[in-house]
Amino acid sequence: MANDKQESETEAESADDETEREGERIMSRADAAGVLREVAAGVENGRIDIEGDNGFTVAVPERFELEVEYEVTEDEAEFDVEFEWQMEEGEPVSVKESHE
Repeated sequence: MANDKQESETEAESADDETEREGERIMSRADAAGVLREVAAGVENGRIDIEGDNGFTVAVPERFELEVEYEVTEDEAEFDVEFEWQMEEGEPVSVKESHE
């Protein structure tokens, strides 16, 4: 089972108070779907809670930019989902709807 639980987590803080946390883990599709369901529930509720030794909580605004990317190279595929919004005084700020 050790191969299914390979884990790598990092936390970095830059000079301008930017904090980045990320984690990687090899898991089954079923386990990954469970994690994504938890994230989706957190988005709906406005608060994503990531558990674990380096866990964290993210306050999610009502509106934000969503980017989905799929990239394939000769020997690797990558699927990314990214949420992005502005922060003011440590609080998330909803993205305004653009009328282009």
